[in-house]
Amino acid sequence: MLLIINSCKQGVLAPVENDGKAPGPITNAVITNLNGAATISFNVPSDPDLLYIRAVYTTKQGVVRETKVSRYNSQLTVEGFADTSAYQVTLYAVDKGENASAPLMVTVHPKRPPFQLVRDSLAITPDFGGLTVNFKNQTGNSLAVVILSNDSLGEFVPINTFYTKLKKGDFATRGLQSVETKFGIYVRDRFGNLSDTLLFNLTPLFEERLDRTRMKGLVLPTDAPLGYSGNIAGLFDGNLGNDLMYHTGDAARMPQWFTYDMGVSAKLSRMSYFMRMGFYFNLHTPRVVEIWGTENPNPDGSYTGWTLLATHTQVKPSGLPNGQLSQDDIDAANAGETITFSIDAPKVRYIRFKTLKNWSNGSYVNFNEIMMWGDTK
Repeated sequence: MLLIINSCKQGVLAPVENDGKAPGPITNAVITNLNGAATISFNVPSDPDLLYIRAVYTTKQGVVRETKVSRYNSQLTVEGFADTSAYQVTLYAVDKGENASAPLMVTVHPKRPPFQLVRDSLAITPDFGGLTVNFKNQTGNSLAVVILSNDSLGEFVPINTFYTKLKKGDFATRGLQSVETKFGIYVRDRFGNLSDTLLFNLTPLFEERLDRTRMKGLVLPTDAPLGYSGNIAGLFDGNLGNDLMYHTGDAARMPQWFTYDMGVSAKLSRMSYFMRMGFYFNLHTPRVVEIWGTENPNPDGSYTGWTLLATHTQVKPSGLPNGQLSQDDIDAANAGETITFSIDAPKVRYIRFKTLKNWSNGSYVNFNEIMMWGDTK
């Protein structure tokens, strides 16, 4: 019995077909150099037993990489190069019996890698409670931008990592004291290549969380009618549960808004709203919103005298269909949906939260809590 079982195992591990003959070599290679990569076009041998084409190359760090494509492809891309040096790539044709052809060696000369291009594009400016980084990523590669600073033990460590495939954009690092601070920033790609680190000193702009106990609703004629025990006061009670919440009624229609008094004038830096449990990225949760501000709201409920402070679209981290949540989605919901304001925005006291669209394309809006940050000086 053991001999039979062992024989079966050996049979499973052996190639399905093996004629013992290697296919012919790859021929007529043509190289197109790219940023941190190269595309190699070629002719494949006319061997009916051919299974795939393999490219083997070694990075400057000594890492051996392989790229494989099926027999039906006439080109492949080798990537992950950290500089513009010449690299040798060896191409093999491999058949169903894992017999490899004679090698074809070619040399590629990659252009400047994307992580270096992004590093060159970085622009850093002070922001409320931290700093903002603007970047350009023209190739659209998956990259990480890492911010470093001293932790509580004085160690110079990463304090924020921003992942992106966007061709351009910006992100903020917040929650820092308004004192001159040493920072570092570098860019990392998915192959582990790192740019050099830019070191700089910067003083974050002052911000503080505004006192929620001073905030209260201001009902104006055009505000959305409430329903289902919903109230504006529940947005400022400090409770992220479902006990008290904002909820509009049956007569509400999109777009719709409500108004509240922060109790103090402030140059706002950011705000967060928290979704109702059971409604994360779903149903009546605000998805596309506008935030307006003023020092003197018009009593007729119009937008006369109001300034548009921000337009924001909520994005579900996982991209899963409505009703399905990943741990990333849950973590994002618990952290709150953050809306940032331009440093050029005026000082305001009254806020109008306008919902253009919820997650169900319906007419209700509900959520649990609002928090505000800014400078009241």
